[in-house]
Amino acid sequence: MLIFRRKEWRNMLSVMFIKSETKELKPFQKLSIPEACEITETLETQYQRTRKKTHADFFILDEEDHEVYAGTLSIGSGLARHVVDHIKKKLGSLKMDDIQEARKRSFLEQLEKEVPDHLKTTDGSFSLEEETEDHLQTNQTPVLSTRNRRLIYSGGILSLLILSATCFSTVATSQDRAEIIQDLQKQVKLEQKITGTYERALLGDSEGALKRLSSINEQSLTNEQKNVYMSLLIDQKKYEKAVELQGNHPEDVESMISKKGDVSALKEFQQTFPSPNGAFDLAYHEQRWEDMMSQSGVEMTDRRYEMKAYGYLKLDKVKEAKEAAAHIQNQDLNQKIETYEKTKKEIEGTKKQVEEESKKDKKDENKIKSLTDQQKKQEEVLKNI
Repeated sequence: MLIFRRKEWRNMLSVMFIKSETKELKPFQKLSIPEACEITETLETQYQRTRKKTHADFFILDEEDHEVYAGTLSIGSGLARHVVDHIKKKLGSLKMDDIQEARKRSFLEQLEKEVPDHLKTTDGSFSLEEETEDHLQTNQTPVLSTRNRRLIYSGGILSLLILSATCFSTVATSQDRAEIIQDLQKQVKLEQKITGTYERALLGDSEGALKRLSSINEQSLTNEQKNVYMSLLIDQKKYEKAVELQGNHPEDVESMISKKGDVSALKEFQQTFPSPNGAFDLAYHEQRWEDMMSQSGVEMTDRRYEMKAYGYLKLDKVKEAKEAAAHIQNQDLNQKIETYEKTKKEIEGTKKQVEEESKKDKKDENKIKSLTDQQKKQEEVLKNI
């Protein structure tokens, strides 16, 4: 059950960009909120200076890597200073019922707390201090309670509502007012249908949601909505339809399943749509390191280079792990390799001390025991890297 209580959001959120045309925003690399703000603020400044524009799709993830918000950041547009500013402006102006409003504000409040002080916005687009603690506490009763109830669906609904409001705001200045209003009315009806579909998914009626989505022209869905649709299809194990939705590119569906970490689903998908990519990812999730390394014809992405480097560490091949890591810029991965190498040397040093102490005529049993315990702890650290 998902409830936006303040205590549940503390230090749990992260950002993952899933599609970007900028090299600085690497797909599927998890960033902390401060890191994401710094990078996107720098990019926004650079793109405005050079009068360039681009877009980047992203997820906000919770501590279990579940998608709790999905959005598309416009870089260089001047609409938002950074990724959190973008979310605040998207959600801040929306009016919801009291319960949803409390959850929204709690979510935005946690995001704001993690923004570096020098990047906090003061444009008044949304005041997080207006909500009192008592008001939040009295509005925390959940109205939805199913395993499918994640904010990624709510993010889709909110985006649709924002789109509707934006569209109608342009009508007043249009010369062809009547024609545009007619087109917008059609668009809003479609959006309402899609919104109703997401509400059904939120209530746990995945089958009903899928039935309605299948009746909508797929070309009318945004990339974000298609991702939600595909996620529903995967949850319902409707892999053929998911592949069709992705333009008959099974590798895109396989990548999403792998990212979710659902080994059972990945195994089923690989049986229906076998591929080197799927074999590699499945071997990784099942910790079959040798099988993973022997797989040929794999499309290497940053994520798979990271997986490969980790696999080499598990095989105690530090040199090969470094070579794989050299293909990408991943500070966490490099730190992991460095820690592995350092810990391994420490273990060798401790072993040598135990051997030397054991060879002495007058053995210090307490020292040997202490060193042996130390070695066990070091080996445990190595095992858990």
